[in-house]
Formats: sequence, C-alpha cells, structure tokens
Amino acid sequence: MFFKCFNFKRRFVSKHTRFSLTVFVLLLWFPFSAICDEDYDRCVSIFGSDGTLTIESLDISASNGNVDAEYCLAVAYHEGKNVSRNRIEAVKWYLRAGQKGHLEAQYWLCILYREGIGVEANALESRYWCKRAAKKNHSKALYALGQWYYGGYDRNMNTDYLNAYVWFARAVVAGEPGADAMIQLLENQMTDLQILEAKKIMERNLP
Repeated sequence: MFFKCFNFKRRFVSKHTRFSLTVFVLLLWFPFSAICDEDYDRCVSIFGSDGTLTIESLDISASNGNVDAEYCLAVAYHEGKNVSRNRIEAVKWYLRAGQKGHLEAQYWLCILYREGIGVEANALESRYWCKRAAKKNHSKALYALGQWYYGGYDRNMNTDYLNAYVWFARAVVAGEPGADAMIQLLENQMTDLQILEAKKIMERNLP
C-alpha cells in the first residue's frame, strides 16, 4: 500500500475540545505516516534493474499504455525518485492509471485534488476519485472519505457526522488502522440519535 508522504494540510473545526483536537490530529495523520519506499521498491522490482528505476524505460512503458508503469512513473515524479520532483507530472500519470481502474492511483487523485498538490484543489474531483476506489473497498479511500466529512472540506467547512461515521465504519470493516479510534471519537461527539441513524445507514448498505 502506497502511504501519504507529503505534508498534510490539516483543517480543524473550532468546536473541538483541546483533547478531541489532539486525538483528531493523531488519528488523521496516523494512516499516512509511514515511509514511502515500499511502493517505489515494488516498482523497481517490476521495471528497474540493479536496484534502480530507470525513468527513460519506465516512461516508454507508460507511454505505451502499461497501467502499472503509468502508476510507477507517477510515484517517481511524486516523490522525486531518480527524477526531479514534479507533482504536476505525477497527477498526469495518476490520472492515466486511475482512469484505467488503478486503485492506488485513484486514491492518490483523491488526496491530491483535496489538498491542491500538483493540481488546483477541487472537492468534486477529490470525492469522485476517492469514491471510485472506495467502491472496490480500498481501505485508505474509505478512511479518506471519513476525513472528508469529518474535516469539513466543503465550502461551509462543517462536520458531517453521519457521513463521517459511515465511511470510517466501512474503513474499520476493511481493516484500516485508526478507523476504529475515529469511530470512538465520533461517538463521543454525536448524539445517540445520530449514532443510531448512522448505524441504520450502514445496515442498509451492507452487501
């Protein structure tokens, strides 16, 4: 799994208590705090030689429509691995891979459009890509949608407790670390009626 490795622009809602805010920061950061070498190493094992990813040959494979090469080229530009870091170019290749159904690329498009990195921030595009990955039960995409609604990334910047609960709960089922703690945090902030309604929504959407 390719983790988040850039600086996460945190947005907070003023009504959180000091304790809740601290927990919120830790939990939102936790799923994205790992080192980003794992995906790069995987790309090297597929497209590299002598432990190095050769950008020229990778670019040829990506230009010929190889979806894994498209994603790996995006990773290289995203992180500046064996090439100058270029987030605009990374988005270009994430888009190509994402349009072909690459789940990790779709997840990253959700994050990059949300944070406005390599592309102008766009809430609709962000949610579109995250929901595409979430449909395939991508645990980090499910968690990111919970972040969306909890962090209030829409224009009104208000927390949508019901949607946040539903997406974090789905992330728990998918095995995403930290999602269960977000559910506990939400249950301390929601009314009993809100929690009941969220659980009913979950039940209606179970396969």
